[in-house]
Amino acid sequence: MVSRSQWPAEQRQARSRAVQHIANSPLIRGSLVVMARSCGKEGCHCRQGEKHVSLYLAVRLGGRRRMIYVPPAMEAAVRGWVANAQEVDRLLDFISQQCLADFLQQKEKKLGRSRAAGVRKGRPRRKPP
Repeated sequence: MVSRSQWPAEQRQARSRAVQHIANSPLIRGSLVVMARSCGKEGCHCRQGEKHVSLYLAVRLGGRRRMIYVPPAMEAAVRGWVANAQEVDRLLDFISQQCLADFLQQKEKKLGRSRAAGVRKGRPRRKPP
């Protein structure tokens, strides 16, 4: 295993930022959805086409997608939490790509051939019965 000081500077910085986001900032994995609805009241303006607009947080809970209403007073905070989670995901993707490249390089050195990447062309293999 390579020591942290030997990792590329970009990877060290990405890991550091990811840890800081996770440790110091609240985060929610999900997305914000703006929904427009009509309320059904007889004299309401939503009957003529101008719908009531509200913000929802779409998250997965127990394998199912849930839509959670976000009150206007909490919109800025929730937007920040979702942005923090997206930044952590982006950093983890970057770190994963760096580690994959390192793995493929090490594999090529060990096997001593150029096909060490192991990426097959053509049709995938069938699963055994």
